[in-house]
Amino acid sequence: MNAVVSANSHQITIEELLSREEKERGYAIQKLDSELLLKRVKDGGQSGDFLAKAFLSAYDMSPFKLSLGQLIKIDSEGKRLFQQILHIRNVPGWSDLEYNEIAGKIDDLLAKERLNVPSISE
Repeated sequence: MNAVVSANSHQITIEELLSREEKERGYAIQKLDSELLLKRVKDGGQSGDFLAKAFLSAYDMSPFKLSLGQLIKIDSEGKRLFQQILHIRNVPGWSDLEYNEIAGKIDDLLAKERLNVPSISE
């Protein structure tokens, strides 16, 4: 394999590299707004459930078993959260400890929601 060597080679900072990638992608990767995510999950509904399952899938790398077509029913704030979820491991300084704590809170909220679902006999 031939290497290409340029007389004009130079080093770039990580900020320059990230900026270049951002321009190529056409959007900026944002840090997860975990407080908003937890609020949305706690509020429940289809959007909360979708975002909860998306986060758990992204965090523990388990299969995401919902249709991405459901995104059409989610508001712009939810879509922004979904995009943040997709990139949780691409944000500089991400913390596995923090994400593990969020996953635990989401699991608790989902379990609580399942317990509050009225049965058919009620």
